[in-house]
Amino acid sequence: MQQVRITHLSEGTKSALEESSSLKLAKGVVHIWLTSVQAWEHRMQELEGDLSAEELDKRARFHFHADRKRYVVAHGLLRRMTGRYQGISPRAVQWECNSNGKPFLCGPSSDSEALFFNLSHSHELVAVAFSRVRLLGVDVEHLRHIPEMEQLMSYFHPVEREQILRLSSNERQQAFFDCWTRKEAFVKATGEGLSRPLDSFFMEKQDGSFTVNVDGVRSGEWKVYGFTPVRGYAGAVAIGTGRP
Repeated sequence: MQQVRITHLSEGTKSALEESSSLKLAKGVVHIWLTSVQAWEHRMQELEGDLSAEELDKRARFHFHADRKRYVVAHGLLRRMTGRYQGISPRAVQWECNSNGKPFLCGPSSDSEALFFNLSHSHELVAVAFSRVRLLGVDVEHLRHIPEMEQLMSYFHPVEREQILRLSSNERQQAFFDCWTRKEAFVKATGEGLSRPLDSFFMEKQDGSFTVNVDGVRSGEWKVYGFTPVRGYAGAVAIGTGRP
């Protein structure tokens, strides 16, 4: 994972981020920023001030307060970080979505280089990933007991199901979420989302990363890395190895 840099947003790094006029991102490098919803509890109003009218409307539609907080932190942080990379204010950040709902940056920017991003959140964790001239997707999941886990594995490729079912019952939960996050990261990176069935492809480990086996994708076109964001979570990032 030499090309992937993971940073946890603690109180110290939050201050450094806010004092910096911009963030630099070299080509061939992926930045992943992780933070907890609780870390921004006392600054929720500040983050809400960075959101667009459409985002504020979406936030209001959530029934549970915890879901509203998670949405505000995730999207407020995404705007703030994107603005730092582009050299513009969070409110000036603009994006539009493709037919499957994957957002892409558009609008004004002081940076001529393309910037790609992806967002994921689960329970109390938020992850935002950025890269230059490379499509990417990130996914994090809170490890938890799922009674219907074996039924959900029917959505996986037969190769993956067999690998997980060979494990002991104590190992299956971690393996299930590791597999799930890798697959989610890939379909988020391609922009297909769940329009591509999860059982239509599988991944093979190779030199610390995973390659994707799927029709229409050349070997080596994508690299997928699994990582542990924090204790009790699984994570993965999928990176396109060529220009989009």
